[in-house]
Amino acid sequence: MEQSSEQNMMSLREDMKVLGEYLQEIAQQMKEHNISRYPVFIAHKETAIQLGKPVIDAERSKTNWSFNASMLEELVGKQIVEKEKVLEFREVYNNPKEIACIFLVTPEQMDFVWCPYNLEEA
Repeated sequence: MEQSSEQNMMSLREDMKVLGEYLQEIAQQMKEHNISRYPVFIAHKETAIQLGKPVIDAERSKTNWSFNASMLEELVGKQIVEKEKVLEFREVYNNPKEIACIFLVTPEQMDFVWCPYNLEEA
């Protein structure tokens, strides 16, 4: 069943209320260990996503979305973000301590969205 962009965002926000702290910790670890200054989470419902490393399985965690941890460098390498757009991406990239960069992947569309880790404070 196809979901609208609004439904996708609402279900993503529900997941962030539960998973935000965990994803925030992963992003911090990626930065602290010099893996990437630009962590990106792939939110998907497909099982065959070939991006990043799986960190949350929707079925096991009883969430709407599964999440993989990735980074800008991988997205450039796989030509999801064009090399010419890297500077522009970095300019709009929010503070990963407070806001998650999420690449939302559905059969209908793929979009970057920015979502606070802690929706209670946002």
